Amino acid sequence: MKITGYIAMNLYGFYLKVVKGIRTNKMLFKFIYGFNPPPALWGQYWDWTTLILRNCLKEYVNRATKLLDMGCGPYAVLSRYAKTKLHCPEVSAADHCLELINFARDNDSESGITYLHSDLFANINARFSLILFNAPYLESDKGKSKGLFPDALSRKRFCGGTQGIETIQRFLQDAPQYIEKEGMLMLGINQFHISRELVESSIFQAGYKVSSIRFNPLTKACVYVLKEKKQ
Repeated sequence: MKITGYIAMNLYGFYLKVVKGIRTNKMLFKFIYGFNPPPALWGQYWDWTTLILRNCLKEYVNRATKLLDMGCGPYAVLSRYAKTKLHCPEVSAADHCLELINFARDNDSESGITYLHSDLFANINARFSLILFNAPYLESDKGKSKGLFPDALSRKRFCGGTQGIETIQRFLQDAPQYIEKEGMLMLGINQFHISRELVESSIFQAGYKVSSIRFNPLTKACVYVLKEKKQ
């Protein structure tokens, strides 16, 4: 068992190194997302869930969309993709880490995106036709044991709570106050780190209708497209 665990850890470490090279490659980023990224000072530009969310945006964004990118991170990848490539007329990008939202704002002086420092919806004062959330879902203890929280900021960015689901549950609970009638939510997670059953149970308990599920069986990245809560 110890040998198997040692091999698994080494394979996972190798995987992380390869993936880091892919996700910090500026030429590849420009090809996928359509704009030149800033320096990768805050880690990787994107993850597998970001990629599925990008593809979903291509389908759902139109010239009337009012988009909120919750937890946009330091590069605001999906916000800027929606604005520059899909010509979304109104885009707001929010993050609860002040350092990250400031970096995103400072490196985007031309797109017209509204950048907001907000813990989920705490500082949001509008309604949107589409809200996307590439959610934090790492369990606090598991993330710490795997070395995924090397510092306090990393924990703040990626920890979803004791069970990994708490931030998602808060998002689902509060979102109806900020979504327009007939509006939609896109919730991104990765089933390698959080179970499908736990996420879908939270969606069901919050009362949302699942419009579609986009899942990549290779990367385990998953996006739930949700309609307004049932009445």
